[in-house]
Amino acid sequence: MPDVLLFEPCNFADFPVGGQTSFCRQMMSAFGNRLALVGVSTDGTPVGQWVNKRFNGLDYYFFAFGRRTVSSSKPLVPARVTALLNIIRHRKAIMSLGIRYAFTQSPETLMAIHGWPWDSICYMIPGDANPLRMARYRWARPFTGLYDVKLFSALKRADVILACADGPAIESFARRSKGLLGPDRITPFPTRVDTAAFTPLSVREVRQKLGLDGPGPIVVTCGRINGVKGWNLVVGAFHSFRRLHPAARLIFVGDGEDRPALEKTILEQDLAGSVLLVGFQPSGKVVKYLNAASVLVVGSYKEGWSVAMLEGLACGLPVVSTDVSGARDMIVEGQNGFVVSNRDPGQFASAMAQTLVWDRPNPVSLSIAEKYSLVNLRDDLCRLWPPLSCASVL
Repeated sequence: MPDVLLFEPCNFADFPVGGQTSFCRQMMSAFGNRLALVGVSTDGTPVGQWVNKRFNGLDYYFFAFGRRTVSSSKPLVPARVTALLNIIRHRKAIMSLGIRYAFTQSPETLMAIHGWPWDSICYMIPGDANPLRMARYRWARPFTGLYDVKLFSALKRADVILACADGPAIESFARRSKGLLGPDRITPFPTRVDTAAFTPLSVREVRQKLGLDGPGPIVVTCGRINGVKGWNLVVGAFHSFRRLHPAARLIFVGDGEDRPALEKTILEQDLAGSVLLVGFQPSGKVVKYLNAASVLVVGSYKEGWSVAMLEGLACGLPVVSTDVSGARDMIVEGQNGFVVSNRDPGQFASAMAQTLVWDRPNPVSLSIAEKYSLVNLRDDLCRLWPPLSCASVL
């Protein structure tokens, strides 16, 4: 019998693309089927009942509380709302397995389950931002205050609170609680990277395989195409960068609801022949795009602890980033990248240009990535949350 219920509104394989789904896969790699999975179905898996489902060669107890369509378009009803309501709806069936330990990174999940009869809850804060402040649904933004009230009320039930964020971000998150949650209750727990999968490859060979032969540097950015990820800054910086390097190309690895706006901006700035939008890609393909790049750029307004940044570092890339959580821990100024805090496209472009003379793979990037290697996840988490300390793969 599994030890812990791992809740996440994902399919634990490849949807939705992003840091939270990636971390779930890392948890599965570390703890195997000592975790029972509670998430969503994106295939024919039945909803509302426990089934056995195979992931990466192991059979897991799996419970789908809802069904999602794999799409980058915005659903009519916010996925967070649907998840919360469906989890509450299936409470009795979820708890029927008899497991009384829960782990989640999902705030809507925590709000749904905090009052259930648990022996212990471990909650991983995915970032310090209130997601409603820059919500895709404008009607949701007035509810930012109510969201915080519900979240911090639910957090009182969590025995262990981890944060995928740096010190300043944790302090910012604690201030939002208005005294309900002190920063001392939160333990920093950065994102991890699989350094066996994300590793340096031959730049020439991967460019040939991807059909990216040709002169000029390649700039890559990875993640969802939405406003929070700052695609407008990335395009503006690349426009300036091309004045120095006319043959440069920019690749967006990812997709999202702002793709039409991005495509319009690319046309308006006469960049159609220089910018590629390749959509979401499996991790094996992402590795190739990263290794084909000269520099990775992160233009986000907010991040938890950027998975894309860590994956780029593990491939030996330099990184130019905005001043998001974790950036100053992962970037050594002038050695493996730059942090541009004022969101100025010209300065961003200048920083990108400076990285082109550095050796590849960048030794500082590789050294930093190793600190956050997936191989340490199991021991680190076991020390912090006892329910996982005896876990071994069945």
